[in-house]
Amino acid sequence: MVNKRLQVGIVFGTRPEAIKLAPLIAELKQHSEEFQPLLISTAQHRLMLDQVMQVFGIEPDIDLDLMQPNQTLNDLTCRVLQAIDSVLAANPLDCLLVQGDTTTAMAAALAAFHRRVPVAHVEAGLRSRDMMNPFPEESNRRLAGVVTSLHFAPTGTARDNLLSEGIAQSTIVTTGNTVVDAVKMLVDMKMADQDLPASVPDDGSRLLLITSHRRESWGAELENVCDAICDLIAAFPDVRAIYPVHLNPNVRSTVMARLGNQDRVHLIEPVDYFGFLSLLRRCYMVLTDSGGVQEEAPTFGKPVLVLRKVTERPEASLMGLARLVGTSREAIVREAIDVLSSSVVYRTMSEGQNPYGDGRASARIVQSLSRWLHGATPVLDLSEQFESGIREQIATVA
Repeated sequence: MVNKRLQVGIVFGTRPEAIKLAPLIAELKQHSEEFQPLLISTAQHRLMLDQVMQVFGIEPDIDLDLMQPNQTLNDLTCRVLQAIDSVLAANPLDCLLVQGDTTTAMAAALAAFHRRVPVAHVEAGLRSRDMMNPFPEESNRRLAGVVTSLHFAPTGTARDNLLSEGIAQSTIVTTGNTVVDAVKMLVDMKMADQDLPASVPDDGSRLLLITSHRRESWGAELENVCDAICDLIAAFPDVRAIYPVHLNPNVRSTVMARLGNQDRVHLIEPVDYFGFLSLLRRCYMVLTDSGGVQEEAPTFGKPVLVLRKVTERPEASLMGLARLVGTSREAIVREAIDVLSSSVVYRTMSEGQNPYGDGRASARIVQSLSRWLHGATPVLDLSEQFESGIREQIATVA
């Protein structure tokens, strides 16, 4: 008698989702005797998503192509909910995998719940405890968590967040974050070896990589970030800033007005993920309001100043690899000067194990998923060695 393969839907719609799910999709395909993945793309972000899929060799089985110009969150939520419902009606699944905190993840999880399809949430348990920071991601991940049956928490902190909310311990697996798997894959593929942009002289300057575009920072707070960059460039003649400027006019108008004519500040067009990883490998320090960059930078040993009031990824700060500085001009300048002026401080922030993963998250997820779908407890002590190392490093810093 031939065992029936498990039908696992995997839904994604944005570039970060595709990046973080790519190694998991590859791992599932390596177990094709057990799993039959159904790849579902909502195309919430069309162009950025397609490029990532091409590099990773991902071809969706179903492309819903839901992106529309100037779409609102409510518009997109409705379209994802209806489209995923139709997919689930036509394709009986043993479970649906969603990733992270996007509108795609939240709405797809709800659609699956309504169809009584078990939801497995990759990157579960991240919490900022502030519904407006980041917006709407904090609400998306909390809402997805309510209807999730199996929670893949990337860190012990994320697991503890879920336990504090009353989630049963037997439904939580600590795995590490699959983004570390993905970055290591891309480094091995030589996809993070691009040259500096043509407009940036390769003269040995220390490079500050800047990303700041979140909607909660638009206006005065983004102005503060830009002014802080000017202060740092003036204070350190050996420093250059590279800022891939988001296409949103709320970002571009401020950044271009504040930084457009500044010497040694290089405003470049948005780069693809592989170009960004190349910049991340070559830079000296990162100033960012991105959640994903907080996870990626420690893989390359890059100190991070987090340009946000709160973060749902506190582990790097707890380990001394990042600092949560907010958007005050004075605070950004003060903390950056501390790192730029001291080799001891820099070394402390650049040396350490990545608290977000060890490159084996996808294997842990697939093993746990197999046990769960076969009726066994999914909670294996798969990551105790990884977590133990992180706890020891945090204790050392403390």
